[in-house]
Amino acid sequence: MVLRRIQDEFGPLPAKHNLLLGDFFNTEYLQGCFDCVVGNPPYGGTFDPDIEDRLDRLYGVWDGHKLKKETYSFFIARSLDWLAPGGTLDFITSDTMLTIKTMGGLRRKLMDTSSVSIESLPSFSDETTQPTLVLHAVKDGRCPSITIDGAVLRRDLIELTGNFSWRIEPEMARYFRGPTIGQFFVASSGMTIGRNELFLRKIDDGSVAEPYLFEFFGDPLTLEKEVQRARLHKLSPRMRQRIEAQQAAGVVRRNVRAVDVPHPISVRLPHPDYKYYNKASSAIVYEDPTTAVFWRDDGDALLTFKKNGPWYLHGVGGQPYFGREGLTWQLIAPRLNMRYLPAGYILDSGAPAMFARPGVPYDELWFVLGWCLTSEATRLLKTAINHTRNIQSKDVERLPYPHWLLDDRKEEVVALVRRMVEDAREGARFDRFSSDLLKLEEMFALPTPIGGAPPVPGLDLFGEVAARRMRISKTDEDSLRNKAVAVGLAVAELDLKGG
Repeated sequence: MVLRRIQDEFGPLPAKHNLLLGDFFNTEYLQGCFDCVVGNPPYGGTFDPDIEDRLDRLYGVWDGHKLKKETYSFFIARSLDWLAPGGTLDFITSDTMLTIKTMGGLRRKLMDTSSVSIESLPSFSDETTQPTLVLHAVKDGRCPSITIDGAVLRRDLIELTGNFSWRIEPEMARYFRGPTIGQFFVASSGMTIGRNELFLRKIDDGSVAEPYLFEFFGDPLTLEKEVQRARLHKLSPRMRQRIEAQQAAGVVRRNVRAVDVPHPISVRLPHPDYKYYNKASSAIVYEDPTTAVFWRDDGDALLTFKKNGPWYLHGVGGQPYFGREGLTWQLIAPRLNMRYLPAGYILDSGAPAMFARPGVPYDELWFVLGWCLTSEATRLLKTAINHTRNIQSKDVERLPYPHWLLDDRKEEVVALVRRMVEDAREGARFDRFSSDLLKLEEMFALPTPIGGAPPVPGLDLFGEVAARRMRISKTDEDSLRNKAVAVGLAVAELDLKGG
């Protein structure tokens, strides 16, 4: 069909030609032999299960960095291998490749092998709303920079971000040369239940209505059911043999089922059979619990249900952090909607959360909450760290920690945010225009140079903060270097080389 269309458009094919029609990943070509590869690979497509794992072994890692198991990612990786030295690649593809961590390996492979330029496409097709771009790469070796929409972005700036971001802006470098939130907090996703309606209950005036009784039973183990539960519906020959033997012996697995009750039972919270459940919300600062989860005997019924479901439900995301006090936010959102998470909650995958690392002072909880409520934190996150709709747990760990605030200002922030959370728990509601949030914007603003003098070239935030803390002049670079080291700031972080 395709070859016939080519003939209809351009005339008869020559007697001998090298046009091939076949699956891109199942057709073998000589590597390093093409002068040009052009394409518009599918975004978010799936692979043939028979070759998925093989492709992941071939293209899933570059120099120790992950390439997301995504169709367009592997299309680009394989096409680069096909190019001859000096060959060019031109692809129309998704713009998600610019920032997300799981595409960091692809960005590195491109910059390690080729000169790269990107051109954004305002619109590409009526069939998709996914932002797209034109990727142009010349396979001529490792490059020190890339060009995006005509602007040059240096590799040393890209390296500052934990995700090798292609969207960091030069003025953001001052933020990213310092510590990150991940040095103080560990972030985690929550769990996916599989069928929320079986275990989650809406809280209405402090009570929930329970429509089920849960009963456990012995579920006969069969090969057919195990194949359905398995990843890619595949089992090794040894596993098949073992399951067939268990089936023949009448082995059963403990399972659970929900039995309808004639009339839902009203349960007043708090109650030992229920825990508050951290559902995603656009609320900021704090929100009263809206959902509870049936959690009798440490969630026995729910966890048993998950173990008997498909392979991807077997894990329990965030389980080590269940019940801990921390901070939480909405996974899918245009901005960072951060709020305080009291102790006692079970975590949901739609609302990642983070918790102080061992030894971190308790007040850091309030300090970081205040920072994450600012528009500047959202700008850094949504520009350089992950510009897509998702805000993953590790994205927030990569957010710069506000090291530029002096101790007295930090104490002011902590006092303000603690009071805001207390007010919210008493019924106050906050939005982005609330006076307290506008105050936080002012408090986290970057410092201006001392005395209005221009900054020392290359000194950056670490030098500025060090200078302010020691009340010394920024014009004395040697003195600043010595005193900065005395307060534990590495010379490498001072970056006194300039540029």
